Amino acid sequence: MDEEVILETQKITALIPTHNEAPRLPGVLEAVCKVKWIDKIVVIDSYSQDGTADVARRFPVEVISLNSDKGKGAALAEGIRREKDSDIYIFLDADLIGLKEGHLLALVKPLIEDPSLAMTIGVFKEGRKLGDLAQKLFPILNGMRGVRGEWVRNLPDFSWTRFGVETFLTRVARETKVSVEFPALSGLAHYHKEEKYGFFLGLYHRIKMYKEIVQTLFLYKKRIENWPKLVGEEERHGAMV
Repeated sequence: MDEEVILETQKITALIPTHNEAPRLPGVLEAVCKVKWIDKIVVIDSYSQDGTADVARRFPVEVISLNSDKGKGAALAEGIRREKDSDIYIFLDADLIGLKEGHLLALVKPLIEDPSLAMTIGVFKEGRKLGDLAQKLFPILNGMRGVRGEWVRNLPDFSWTRFGVETFLTRVARETKVSVEFPALSGLAHYHKEEKYGFFLGLYHRIKMYKEIVQTLFLYKKRIENWPKLVGEEERHGAMV
C-alpha cells in the first residue's frame, strides 16, 4: 500500500488556534490548503481584534470564532470537540515561516506506521538558530504536533491551560508512559513575539506565555483529579454539552 493510499485511510484534521495573527496566517493556510490528504482544516479564533477570522474565511477552511480569549488550550479543545471523529489531529501555530507538506507528513506518518504511538512533537531544524536551540532544549513547549484522536479525546479537559497546553500534553504522555516521537522539521521556523508586537510589548507577551506554562505545571495534579474527559460520552454521541 503506497503512502498516499495509507493517508487516505485516516481522517486527518488540522487545527490552527489563532489570536491576532492576520498578517501571518495566510502563509500557513496557503501551505496547508494545498495538502490533499488533510480532510479538514479548522481555524479556531480566540476573539481577535485585527480581522484574523475574516482573513481565514478567504480560504477553504472552517472558522470557529470564540466570543472571548480563553487561550490556546481552550481553542484546541474546542476544535477537538467539534471534530470528534478524527483519527489524527495536526496542531499548527498560525505564525509559522516556511511551512511545507513535508513538515505535515513528518508529524502524521509515524502515527500511521506505529499504532502504539500517541503523539509526535515536531522539532525545528535549520530554521532560525534561536528557535532551533529553544526547541531542542525545551521540546515540551513545541506547538507543531500530530496527535492520535482516540488518545487526546480521552484526556482530562485541558481548556484551562492557555499557553501551557503543550506542557500539559507532554506531561500526560510522560506520566502515562505512552509513546511519543520527535520528528525534525527542517527549514521551519516561526515569528518571535518581539517581531510581531515590538520589543517591549513582545517581551510582555513572552513573559505572560511563560507564566501560563509555569501555572500549568503547578496546577496540573489538582486539575486532572476527577476532571471530566475532554470529550465526554454525550459529546461522543453527538449532543454537545
